[in-house]
Amino acid sequence: MDFNGLADPYVKLHLLPGACKANKLKTKTVKNTLNPVWNETLTYCGITEEDMSRKTLR
Repeated sequence: MDFNGLADPYVKLHLLPGACKANKLKTKTVKNTLNPVWNETLTYCGITEEDMSRKTLR
């Protein structure tokens, strides 16, 4: 939380198992809010449908 009582939140998404960069995505930061709203579409590239069926979103 900032000195003004607000925050700069964002969301990180990880596909598990796996630690490669292709398994991680992050939303844009919403500045100065405690009630963020994200209207984004995040797309994993380089991951097949078969890979997606074996992974968990965290």
